[in-house]
Amino acid sequence: MLPLAMAVAVLLSSYVVRIPTMWRQVLISAAFVIAAGLEYHSRKHGLIAGVGRMNEVLFGCFVGILVAWLVSVAWPLPNPVPTKQPGRK
Repeated sequence: MLPLAMAVAVLLSSYVVRIPTMWRQVLISAAFVIAAGLEYHSRKHGLIAGVGRMNEVLFGCFVGILVAWLVSVAWPLPNPVPTKQPGRK
């Protein structure tokens, strides 16, 4: 019953209540951790699986930051060209 309740909460927050996107991710992350606990039928194994999934997300964030930094070094943005404002000398 709990996975159904989590799915309904995510759908309601996405389409009815219109809460900010980052707040919706909390519900989805909680659903992942709870689903892991239900999958293994053990609190200990569920927590281990939840921590493993959390580590995967953190690793993905690290890779995203690293790739963004590498692209900014390899392909930097051009310096902005100063524009003259009308009426000033």
